[in-house]
Amino acid sequence: MISDINYITNRLINLKFPTEVLLNYDEPHRFYHTTQHLFEVVSSLAKFEVFEDDLFLAAVYHDAVYNPQANDNEEQSANLFIKDAKQSNLTEQQIKLIAQLILDTKNHIASSEVSQQLITADLNILNQPLNKLIEYENQIFKEYQFVDYNIYKPKRIEALISLNKTNKLDVLIEYVKQRKPLIGVFCGSFNPFHKGHFNVLEKAEKIFDKVIISFGKNPDKTVRNWDIPNSIKNRQLSEYNGLLTDYVESLGYDVIVVRGLRNSTDFQYEQNQYRYIQELMPTIKIINIFCDKEFEHISSSGIRTLEKFNKHQNYLLD
Repeated sequence: MISDINYITNRLINLKFPTEVLLNYDEPHRFYHTTQHLFEVVSSLAKFEVFEDDLFLAAVYHDAVYNPQANDNEEQSANLFIKDAKQSNLTEQQIKLIAQLILDTKNHIASSEVSQQLITADLNILNQPLNKLIEYENQIFKEYQFVDYNIYKPKRIEALISLNKTNKLDVLIEYVKQRKPLIGVFCGSFNPFHKGHFNVLEKAEKIFDKVIISFGKNPDKTVRNWDIPNSIKNRQLSEYNGLLTDYVESLGYDVIVVRGLRNSTDFQYEQNQYRYIQELMPTIKIINIFCDKEFEHISSSGIRTLEKFNKHQNYLLD
């Protein structure tokens, strides 16, 4: 398998294409459509006796734009290719052909023999052993973590059934049907959601398959009026009024509540709150995660105070 980035980089340079396109595959919201996937596609195509530049460029750009919350990724990827191709020596006919190859990966319907080669390489993961298929499913699950699990599960099963041409995915489909992912719910007023919160979130995501960020409306606190940081927009975001226990029950599937702690004072407060919560919902599960030392002084109220003097930016997420 071609796992050396230098092969792809050097070939792009020789074709007079910018290598910056490869950085897109390292975006933080990607878990499957990554550089590794690009390597696997290119490696699969390189097995052909003739690996034409047209097919190579289509492979490099087919997932150049990838936002799981959008439905025009292939169109945007083709447009990016056309823009970058203006500095190359490709003919207009070649550019049009390669753009079509990229577009064909949207619905995996081939418009030519070359197109079929790219589609086969793109879907090669579906021919892998079960352990690889489960790894693939977990990666897709992370990419679509912004979708509520009650919606994700039936939609994912539907998608896999449509791809199951030779019954090779029967076991994977059954796995998705029976799987019970470990889901956490990180609850708070988050006014604003700052670097300390994000530190706790990152720790929680090492424990859970997915963490929902839930913005609670606390009648004893200031109404939230801060924008949601771009850094967390690829997660599932929700809001709730009233009691935490009512919200957890409304989700309709098992979750574990995540609470962030800065110091012993926070711990004592959360311990007291837990007793009330436990009486309201004896089956509830809660874990407490301490933030790292460098974030223990950060609080939303402190940030709101600093904002009055325009000294708050260092504590906020992008």
